[in-house]
Amino acid sequence: MIPARILTYTTYRFAFAVFFPAIVLFALNACTLKHRTIPAGEIPKIDALTPGDAEFGKSLFEDLCDDNRLDSQNERYGQLVKVFDHLIQAAQVDHLPWQIHLFNDPDLADVRAVHGNYVFVWTGFLDIVQNEDEIAGVVACEIAHVLARHTFPVQFTLWSDVFFDVAELTTSIAIMQLTHGAVSVNGRGWMKWAYVEISDLDPLDREYSEADEREATMIAMQILQRSKYDPEAMLTFWQRVQQDETLQIKVKRLNRELAPQRRTEIVEELLRQLPQRAKPHFPDNLNTGQYNPGLPALQIQSTSKSIHPSEGS
Repeated sequence: MIPARILTYTTYRFAFAVFFPAIVLFALNACTLKHRTIPAGEIPKIDALTPGDAEFGKSLFEDLCDDNRLDSQNERYGQLVKVFDHLIQAAQVDHLPWQIHLFNDPDLADVRAVHGNYVFVWTGFLDIVQNEDEIAGVVACEIAHVLARHTFPVQFTLWSDVFFDVAELTTSIAIMQLTHGAVSVNGRGWMKWAYVEISDLDPLDREYSEADEREATMIAMQILQRSKYDPEAMLTFWQRVQQDETLQIKVKRLNRELAPQRRTEIVEELLRQLPQRAKPHFPDNLNTGQYNPGLPALQIQSTSKSIHPSEGS
């Protein structure tokens, strides 16, 4: 039988080894590599996608398809294509391959952009918007997160890499001592994985900081200024959410962790900073998206090269 004094001492060592690193994990956000700040009025550009970028987005898409049903037959699918393709052209990033996929879930109002230029939309979002301008306002923000590199996988500094290695080793030793070798934790990287999950930095559940949300909103407004869509619709959409508690519940994922009132304040502030624009003229029949209702999901490439069904998924 283990003496109480030794057991208590071992337990304290274990608690220190496990819980102290867990607390420090939250401070490590300052030790992850940061993207550059985008100057006001600028729409950032991505010159090209690497094969790894495309594979990253494709892998996430395939994971989503395991739990979600694609909805290419939705009557507003073509409308989503038109809006998305027009925004990509207005942002002047139509030289890149982009993919947008619509999933059938009327109870989920969400739009997610991930690294690799993939954008995912759930049909619950289309049920709550009132016009194409509101669709454009929300989708433009997700495009902006991609262009600002907010969606890039988390990268750690050298210091934080060393910290994780030491913390993993210390925790593994403590667990082995406490359990007399009955339980061991092997492998590397599990503590980084835990940090990413706890901090909501994984690609599909990423929670952006208020600074990132502000930056994406600013970029989105610049895109909308160059488009045929009204930036004011972004404000009317979030004002409606702010005033409707039922709607707030439905868009909880879409809103991330930013309170609707605070998001509305940010949008109002940035709208006041926008220069007045002359409404550009676009043909009423503008629809440059390569929309084919027979495809399993929308696939857009706004260049002379087309994407065939076998290449998109």
